[in-house]
This record gives sequence, structure tokens and C-alpha cells, in this order.
Amino acid sequence: MEAPIVMIMKDLLKPEKVVETHISYVFLTGDKVYKVKKNVNFGFLDFSRLKLRKQYCLLEKELNGRFCEGIYGDVLKVARKDKSFEITAYENTQNTLEYVVTMKRIPEENFLSHRVKEGLITEDDMRVTGRHIAELFSSIKTDEASAEENGGASVVRFNCMENFSQTEGFAGRFIDKVFYDFIKNKTLAFLDNHQEIFASRVKGGFVVNGHGDLRAEHVFFDGDKVGLIDCIEFNKRFRYNDAVSEAAFICMELDELGRTDLSDALAEGFFEKYSDENSVKLFNFYKCYRAFVRAKVTCFLLAQKGEEWEGFAGVKKSVDRLIDLAASYALNMDKAKTLMFYGYMGCGKSKNAKVFADKFAAASFNTDVERKLLSGLEPTESRKVAMGTGIYSHEKSVEVYAHLGRKAAEKAKTGRMTVLDGTFSDSAFVQAAEEGAPFHKKIRFTAEDSVILERFKERAKKTAVTDGREEIYFQHKDKFVDAGADLSVETTGSVEDNARRIMEFLIDEK
Repeated sequence: MEAPIVMIMKDLLKPEKVVETHISYVFLTGDKVYKVKKNVNFGFLDFSRLKLRKQYCLLEKELNGRFCEGIYGDVLKVARKDKSFEITAYENTQNTLEYVVTMKRIPEENFLSHRVKEGLITEDDMRVTGRHIAELFSSIKTDEASAEENGGASVVRFNCMENFSQTEGFAGRFIDKVFYDFIKNKTLAFLDNHQEIFASRVKGGFVVNGHGDLRAEHVFFDGDKVGLIDCIEFNKRFRYNDAVSEAAFICMELDELGRTDLSDALAEGFFEKYSDENSVKLFNFYKCYRAFVRAKVTCFLLAQKGEEWEGFAGVKKSVDRLIDLAASYALNMDKAKTLMFYGYMGCGKSKNAKVFADKFAAASFNTDVERKLLSGLEPTESRKVAMGTGIYSHEKSVEVYAHLGRKAAEKAKTGRMTVLDGTFSDSAFVQAAEEGAPFHKKIRFTAEDSVILERFKERAKKTAVTDGREEIYFQHKDKFVDAGADLSVETTGSVEDNARRIMEFLIDEK
């Protein structure tokens, strides 16, 4: 059943759309947005009294005015009028039902989230956006005492501990218990091992009275300008942040949307300004923190609505996605990992690499694709030459694997885990790749010869990147030198199950 305020607002506004979050109801009309805060108290957020909801409506307008000119309008209220209701000025003396934040409605196509989903933004655009965001936060003047009180090292630790205490009851219910424990352990260990870094951030001017909820749907473009909406007004310790945490949030959001390329491009632009070693080192810590916070508040919504809610399954899927991301960031918190996915041609390594990379926000580079590109060919352009000749010569292969190692090293600069996907059938290929990025773990993929040969037959019926085929398979197998697997995965089962198994192996701290 709808909340009374929702029914009243619908009757008054006749909105095109109503959006519900864990803390508010948002009503979209033709040219305006009306936001009503829910009567909730989560500890870190208290909207349980009408007086508080009024206070935070006024503060929301004030704070967001720093980031977007002319978007936030007057704070109004829903008041009783005889036997009905009306929306009027908040100073009006009529009996107040609720307070309302008003905004100019920004065209959907101007939001970063829309442009990402529709493929309307490039990596170069994202680098520029990253620079804008860095300049914005570096220009915010925040006194040191307030920064320490609301965003210092002790506050960062408190926020992390609060996250885990508030989600303990969701572990094994809405949140995968294995990943929950790993994320918690890695987060607390990182805080303990890097106390001096966190202690230095306030004095270095990195902690600012910022935004606190910098998501892709809160970033919009107005000509050449970048604007931000919906900063956190209800809790100073969530709004006072290390600027790296702000960038980490939006990059995590882009990862969630499946656009790690755009995420890394934004990070590259941001780190042109914040180029110090510690800012980069903190990046995955804050990406993990941000993903977990998002999972936490989404769990609150699940708990509010219950499993009978028609949207439950879809929202639970969002929690799963966020926890997968948090686990990946936790794995790479101290150092970005490079993984080798290898095996015979046709063994299924590339399919597994793609699914693993998509699930855990890793970059993935395939030798077949990179070989063709380095040779000036389209990836699907066939070159079925004799084994060890042409673009498949030993010399060319060493060049290709060295190129992959360099690409992994570049990705590590923004904390990105990378999967290098190839046969790695010669020790020289392994050595060439490791000159750029030493491998954290080597995962070998296997299948019976009969399965691989059948795959070749199916592959021959369609366009493919690889030139691997039945005629050269046994030659390839005879010359194959095993790289020494840390884990072996048989590929005839579920690819999703394989990804899960690999991640569980990687995070096993025993």
C-alpha cells in the first residue's frame, strides 16, 4: 500500500513518474522535481521528526547550490487546506504535513548515467570530466578543525565499523557471507596498516566539505560545465570526505554499470590533479567502502519491503553486484593484481575471462585481439597461417605478450585488476608479460580433447577472433609448456560458477 504522502502528492502534482529510495520519494513532472523525505531513522540519518525534515530540506538546497547554479528552487511544504491539501511556501502558517525540496528538472539526456548507458560519451570525455571533478573538490575551502572532526582518520574508521555493524544481520541473508567476511577483514587490516596515511590527509588538505554521494546519476552536463546534484545533507561525516573518496564513488558506479573503461578514464583525469602516491594508494580502499555503503543502504530497502515486494529480486541482484565489486576492490586494496588465464587453444579460457572480468570489474586483454590490432588488422580478420609463422611467429608472439604486460601495468596505475588471456604456451611468453606486470596468480583452464575439437567445429560456423582450429590443435598441444597453475578450472560446467570459484580461491586467506 502506498504511503499517504505519496497518494497526496500524486493527487496534487499528477507526476509523470515517482521514484522511491530508502530515504525519500521523488516526484517528476514536466519541468520540475519534488522531493519528500521519508519519516525514517537509520542512526546515521534521522528524518523521524517533521522539524528535522524541514531542517534538512533547507540544508539540501543550500549545500547543493555550491555545485549547480539555478537548479535548486524554493523549499515548499504540503499543508492542509480545509478538507484537502496544497503545496505552498514553507513559511506559510497552515498546518504542515510535509516539507518539499523543489528542483528544475534536468533533461535525462544531460545526465552522465544516461550518456553512459546510451554509449554517448567517450574516454576522452571522461578524462575531461575527471579533471573538472578534481578541480571542483580541490577548490573547496574547508577549515582543518572541521575536516578533522567530520572526516579525519577516526571518522573513516568509525564509518567503516558502522557499516559492518549495521550489515551484520544481512550477512548470509542479503549479503554473501564469504565475501562479507573478506571485505570486513581486508578493510580493517588496511586501516590498521596505513594509519599514517589516513592521519596525514586532513593536514594535506585532501579532506573537504564535499558531496558524499557522487554517483553517475548525480552528475550532469550543462554545455561545457559539469554540475552535481543530491549531495548528502543529513550527516557531516558522510559529506566531509577525502577527495579521492568522491572520485572513487563515481568510478565504482561506472564499474557497476559495466564501463570500467570509462571509470579508468575518469580516474586518469582526476589523478592528473591528485597525483600523489597516497591518493592512488587509497583509491581501491574507497571504492570498496563506497560499494559496500551502496550495498548497505540497498539492504535497508530490501528489509523495509520484504521478499513479497515485486521489486525484491531485482534489487537483491543489485546488492549481489555491489558486493562482487566490493570483494574485488578489497582483493586489490594493497596492490592491483594481474591474473593469467591460460590453457590450450579452444579450452574456454576467453569465455571464462570475459565473465570473470565483467563480474568482478577487471580489465581483460586477449592475445588474439591484441595480436590482430598490433598487426593492423580487425580482430575478426582471419589469418589461418601455418603454426608459428606470420603474425603467429615466436618473435611476434613475444611482442604481443610483452604488450599485454604493459597494458596491465597501465591499468594498475588506477588500481584496476587485470586478466591477461592467452595460451601462454611458452616460457618466453610468460617472461615477456611479467616484465610489465608480474602475475599474482595463474589460472589454467582445461577440457577434454573431444570437447575442444567439437568447439572448433562450432566456431568454424561463425565469425571468430581466434584462428585456433582443429588442424593445428595437436601441434599446439605437443609444443605447449605449462606455466605452472595455481588453480586449474575445468570448463564444461557453468562459467558463472567458475568465476565464483576463482574469486573464492583468490580471496582465501588461509
